[in-house]
Amino acid sequence: MANRRGPTLIQQSRRKSPAEKAAFHQITGAGKSRVKREFFGLTTADEDAILKRVDQALDRTLKATR
Repeated sequence: MANRRGPTLIQQSRRKSPAEKAAFHQITGAGKSRVKREFFGLTTADEDAILKRVDQALDRTLKATR
């Protein structure tokens, strides 16, 4: 068995935030082969619809607190 230098993959991944892990997978590609994986698989239309609903919910909440 070869001697390891530094922390193992599991130890390294525990120190990364979920956002960092997602960035590795979606933006830069993960692992030796740099495999890219889409998180949630959202389309631009999906993102727009979500943003619209969040904006509407925030508007309602802000109006209710005035």
